[in-house]
Amino acid sequence: MKEFFFWKVWSPSERRMTVGALILLFFSILFFAFYVRDPLQNVINWNVVSEMSDISTAVDVLRLGNWQYGVSIPSHLVTESFMASVMELDFVAVNLFWVFALAGLTLILTALTTMPRFWYLAGMIGFILFLAFSRMETLGVFGEGRFLFLLVVILYSAVTYYFHAFRADLGIAARVGGIAAVSILIALLIAFGSKSAVPALAAAAYSFPLWLFLTVIFLLISATEIMAGLVWLSSSGSFSKGKSGLVNFIVISVLYLLLLLLIYLKNTRQIDWNLTLISPVFLALASGVLGLWGFRRRADSTGTIIPFRSTGFWLYLGMFLVAAAFTGFIAATANDPVLETLEDVVVQGQLAMSVLFFFYILVNFFPLFQQKLAVYKVLYKPMRFGLTQTRLFGFAGVVILFSVQRLLPVNQAIAGYFNGLGDLHTVTEEFTLAEQYYKLALQQEFQNHKSNYALASLALKQGDRNAAAYYFRRALLKNPSPQAYVGLGGILTQENLFFDAVYSLQEGLQKFPENGELLNNLGMLYSKTNVADSAYYYLDKAERNSVLPEIPATNLLAILAKSTNQTLLDSLASVSKKRDYLSWKANWLAVQNLTQKFTKETFDSKAIPADSMLSVSALSYLLNYATNQAQFDESPATFLPKLAVKNPILSQDLTFAALYPEFYSGSKLKALETMSAWAAEDDQKSDLYNKVLGHWLLQLGLYDKALEPLSLVEGIEGTIGMAVANALSDKKEVAVILLEKVREKEPNAPIEQLKTTLFSGIKPKSPADSLLQIAAKTPSDKNFNNAVLANPFKSDVVYAASEFYRNKKQTAKAYQIVLNALRLNEFSPEIWAEYAYLSLDQGLVGQGDEGEAKVKQYASPADYQQFISRYQPMRALIEKQRAEFQ
Repeated sequence: MKEFFFWKVWSPSERRMTVGALILLFFSILFFAFYVRDPLQNVINWNVVSEMSDISTAVDVLRLGNWQYGVSIPSHLVTESFMASVMELDFVAVNLFWVFALAGLTLILTALTTMPRFWYLAGMIGFILFLAFSRMETLGVFGEGRFLFLLVVILYSAVTYYFHAFRADLGIAARVGGIAAVSILIALLIAFGSKSAVPALAAAAYSFPLWLFLTVIFLLISATEIMAGLVWLSSSGSFSKGKSGLVNFIVISVLYLLLLLLIYLKNTRQIDWNLTLISPVFLALASGVLGLWGFRRRADSTGTIIPFRSTGFWLYLGMFLVAAAFTGFIAATANDPVLETLEDVVVQGQLAMSVLFFFYILVNFFPLFQQKLAVYKVLYKPMRFGLTQTRLFGFAGVVILFSVQRLLPVNQAIAGYFNGLGDLHTVTEEFTLAEQYYKLALQQEFQNHKSNYALASLALKQGDRNAAAYYFRRALLKNPSPQAYVGLGGILTQENLFFDAVYSLQEGLQKFPENGELLNNLGMLYSKTNVADSAYYYLDKAERNSVLPEIPATNLLAILAKSTNQTLLDSLASVSKKRDYLSWKANWLAVQNLTQKFTKETFDSKAIPADSMLSVSALSYLLNYATNQAQFDESPATFLPKLAVKNPILSQDLTFAALYPEFYSGSKLKALETMSAWAAEDDQKSDLYNKVLGHWLLQLGLYDKALEPLSLVEGIEGTIGMAVANALSDKKEVAVILLEKVREKEPNAPIEQLKTTLFSGIKPKSPADSLLQIAAKTPSDKNFNNAVLANPFKSDVVYAASEFYRNKKQTAKAYQIVLNALRLNEFSPEIWAEYAYLSLDQGLVGQGDEGEAKVKQYASPADYQQFISRYQPMRALIEKQRAEFQ
């Protein structure tokens, strides 16, 4: 194991540089691994589109024995579908790419300064040629001329030549520091001096050939490292234990080559086997990491050309950094043709070069294997067939394999270059130019997903759905993705091509059977056509497979609320897993309204955003919360009107919902007056306002008052409401006539049962009755306030409360209670009597006489006599006091 720590004899400076470089390499591999997991997720987000629909629920219920009368109001359901976004680049990835790529380039140039003059000059000439192709003038530093290119060439050439020719004595740290300073200076110059809107992306797009070349060279250089590792594994003393490793080497090598062959055949579509093979990503990483150790022997075998300590290690590490950074950047932009090119280089490079390397090993070291010697120690010291010839033949094999594909990997690399330029001009909103570059990419590889999806994205941005659908279909030809299927399905749905949309999503599920987004959207398509069984099946499966299970769970509640009877719905809802998701909570409250379950719930403060601009989910939740929790939480009556000001389009819905907590927990008078004003307006919702107003008046025992708004309600709800109001007002004949009208409209309605209940003398139970009993037993401000709050118009409640406050000398409060009651209950002699008493208490004789007249008009003679016997002495006393005062 000591051989792995080959730098143990290096100087402290070299070891510190090694540790630092390896740490940087580790983070570059993390960068690569993070973005290569799912390239499409790096540029395409799953957006959630929410829609709101209404469902009729009976929140207001008047119970009469075993029968109840309710009026329907809308509760609100949220349904959510996934929508794949247009392609958007991650600029964090672009900036990280430059950090790792410049670090790798710095190490490569550092290694060049330590090489012989021929190799130094050859390397620098190649580097300058690639810089020339990078079109640095497009960055707009110092104008549009070639000055930046010349400056970069001069800086790098001067510093590297100085280290190479004049200061060969300097150590690796000084060389890396000097070249790194140049790289940082150029990066800062471009970052702050470029006229380009996105200099980092522009530089990356135009310098594409340089990074691709270095990456391909690295992948080919490290292509035989796995095979070399197999030699070490089979001939190392720690594993062979004195036995010949030849058989083991042949077996594992053949298996490795067979694996590469199967991957090659599968990638080139020569076989269509459903095989789970090792990803080329792991093969590339394995060979790259093994090369950190194995490249030492290869470098030492070159003599003085590439000494490992001063040159080889830093050259290899720099190329590894560039390869990891470039591949991570390509994955971050989802440039799939380039990823396929690199995958072909990995697979075909390892296949061709490993076959030749396998031959090289057997030809040169067969006797050593038989002698049970450590072949790995002399692996790069051939005895018969040279290493250079092996590599040349291996490279020729790679060229042959590429040629069999008609140079498809080369064309894909060119397509990837054009895709990068298309991304650049998309970001700068030069859509016409971007479209041309993407189409140039399609000329090189017409099935590549990146170009087609990007063109579909451009079409969507410009409102061209037909073109978007065309390119989405093209994106599905070779590398189908759930995002493209969802994009296509969304367009077809918007164009009302329902069956085409269903077929598209079903096709997507054949390719991605466990994809939660496809399952959810297909379930929602079925739900829109009332195919509840299929909708439930797909949404239930989506909930079990989706990354965001709360979305299909929300949709399940919505379709169950629309298509299931209340008994079954109540059962299903009770076993539903509660979720901390606003849309789900909105639907949960709607289901509670539908099943008439009114239990206290905790308010979710996240429903009100900081800017008060409501989303569909927030609006539905707030409206349903206000109606369902009206008996428990008065606060919506305060904050909903404030939100209505910030959301003028939603103002009416928010204010209407605010009246429910106002009526059930706040000021009933305020709620009734507001509802009365709305009902008086002739608009499309007058039926809703009138029936709610009528029902509220029935709940308060104001049966005669309820007749007027209920008579204006069209349909069976208004007719039944009037029948109930008349029956409770002892106008049975009118109630019978109205119930017969209901029978004519609804022959199956249980009219006889309703008649029996209505005419049995049963009166609705009011919470005020029990609260009044509590107040009578335990008189207190709190108890009487609770009774008045429950029903401020009920005669006995008003009478008892006003008497209580009169006795406590709180005449003003008692008087206000009576005045509020008279605004709607102006036919009650008890309330008028209290009005008369309280008027005299305040010296208002004229108002007292008015009250006395009302009592005489509405009370029975016996009750009037009882009233007048109390009223007259009070009035006489006032007259006497006035006379004495005069």
